[in-house]
Amino acid sequence: MITLFFAGSLTILAIVLAYLTGRQRIKTKTNLGIGEDFGMLQITRAHGNLLENALFFLILSFLLENIAQISSLAIVILGDIFLISRIAHAYGITRPEAKSIFRFLGITGTVAVLFIQAVWGIIISINWLANNNLGF
Repeated sequence: MITLFFAGSLTILAIVLAYLTGRQRIKTKTNLGIGEDFGMLQITRAHGNLLENALFFLILSFLLENIAQISSLAIVILGDIFLISRIAHAYGITRPEAKSIFRFLGITGTVAVLFIQAVWGIIISINWLANNNLGF
């Protein structure tokens, strides 16, 4: 259920970024791609980067929560960090010249959470495989 909360929250964020992307497309009359507008590049990257990272986060969260049965507190902490990081990144990348401490903090938090989830999942999987004749 925790992963479901974060799936919903990240979907709302993706919808907001999709709306902002559409608004920028109308403003710049850019039907496809990014055209010559730097603002168009910024908002499409904010949206695309969220989608690129959220997929791995949600898959790993679901598996750690339901199969590995990691504590709810750990899932919530990682989820909170990820969600806040994605909001910070979207804000930071849309600042003038895409220069902002929020962008740096956002990507740092995102990578840290994904790395922790991935390593945790690998360790749990290796232990299971070792105790179950490599799954055979």
